[in-house]
Amino acid sequence: MSTTEHGEQEFMRRCETIISALPIRHPFELRAFLDALGQQQGMSVILGRMPLRRGGVSGLLARTREECWLTVVAKAVPAHAAHIAFHEIGHWILGHPGNHACGRRTRPDDRWEVEAEQFACLLREHVKAGAARHRDRLPPGRTALRAAFGSRRHLCADA
Repeated sequence: MSTTEHGEQEFMRRCETIISALPIRHPFELRAFLDALGQQQGMSVILGRMPLRRGGVSGLLARTREECWLTVVAKAVPAHAAHIAFHEIGHWILGHPGNHACGRRTRPDDRWEVEAEQFACLLREHVKAGAARHRDRLPPGRTALRAAFGSRRHLCADA
C-alpha cells in the first residue's frame, strides 16, 4: 500500500468517525441538523442563500467565535443545497483554517477543497442510508400521507 493510499484510508476513517458523532436525525431536515450541529459545536449556525453570479461562488463559509455563517446559492435544488452545505460543513468540522468560498473557479488540486468534497459525499451517503432505514421503519403509506397533506419534509430525506 502506498503512502498516498494509506493517507486516503486514514482520512476516510477520520471522516467516518466524525460523521458518526454528528447530530443527524431522521427524517433529515437541513435546518434542524444545522441547529443541532451548532449546539454541539457551541456556536450559532446561520444559513443563508445568495444569488449565483456567472462563474461565481456556490457556497460560502465564514466563522467568528460565536457564529458560523453558511451560505448556499439561492437557485440550488434542495439536494444540491444540502450537498453545498455539507461541503462547507466539511471545511468547518475538519478544522480547515480561515473562511472559504467555493465555486467553479476553485482549484481542483486544493487539498482542503478535495477533503471538504470527500467529507460532503460521505456525509450525504450517511444521511441517505439513515433516511432509507427510517423509511423502512415507517408504517405503509406514511410518506404518501405526508405528501397528500402538503408536507415536504419527506423531500429532504434524500438530501
